[in-house]
Amino acid sequence: MKCPNCGGEIGRFELAPDCKHCGVNIFYSQQEKLLSQDAKQCELEFASFRILKAKAKSAFIGGPLQILRIVAMLAAIGVIFIPFATLRAQLPMISSKITLSAFGVYQLVSGGELNVLINLKDYLPELFTAFVADAALFLLAFLMGLGVFVALVLTFLNITKSAKACCAFSAAGFALSIAAGVVSLIMPKAALGTFITASGGAGAFVLAGVFVFIFVLNLLLARKNVQPDIDPIDLERVKIRKKIKAGEITYDDLPLPVFETEKEKEGEKLG
Repeated sequence: MKCPNCGGEIGRFELAPDCKHCGVNIFYSQQEKLLSQDAKQCELEFASFRILKAKAKSAFIGGPLQILRIVAMLAAIGVIFIPFATLRAQLPMISSKITLSAFGVYQLVSGGELNVLINLKDYLPELFTAFVADAALFLLAFLMGLGVFVALVLTFLNITKSAKACCAFSAAGFALSIAAGVVSLIMPKAALGTFITASGGAGAFVLAGVFVFIFVLNLLLARKNVQPDIDPIDLERVKIRKKIKAGEITYDDLPLPVFETEKEKEGEKLG
């Protein structure tokens, strides 16, 4: 065992409370060293938390553009429940309604409407092809919306890159939504009229409008080049913490506090 103060060697059977080399109380010196190490560790670790907090604040509520992005994302989620197209079958043994929306797709997969849609392939191949194409465009537009959502969630990593990704996803989502809207308007021409009818919905065009709104917001945000308000000293603390993890230095090599705050400096001046 070594003395925590001077590093002098202490025998296993030397039970004196004080170090024979420097005279310091071994127990209290060891506790002081551990407390000092904990204080240094807390100072460095909380710096990482404050940086993350500053980035998140700047990314989500740092200004009107960031707040409007969240509102637009919530609007996009609500829009996918508006029907893109509706297919109705009124036959002697079959009465079914298939809606191309978030809830309608769930019913299509979980209910028996999928069999009705498959049977259309033989009786009305043009209507079947149009509906499947519209459904594919709906799903692709939904995936673009999901891409916008993921990019929005990861905004705290890099606001500008996230905004550019949102622009790309929303531009693709706009094109897919317009295409879905056009297909839904053509679809009724392929129906039989009385027994099997198809009608377009406003969902595709409303979603296209939301994608335009998201695109404009993120374009403005990307050009603004927003930077989080981070204390430069916290960045230095993070660098030192990385060096400790890499084994380049230890907590014993650091002073306490590792970096003095402005308040501590002012206190020293007043003292």
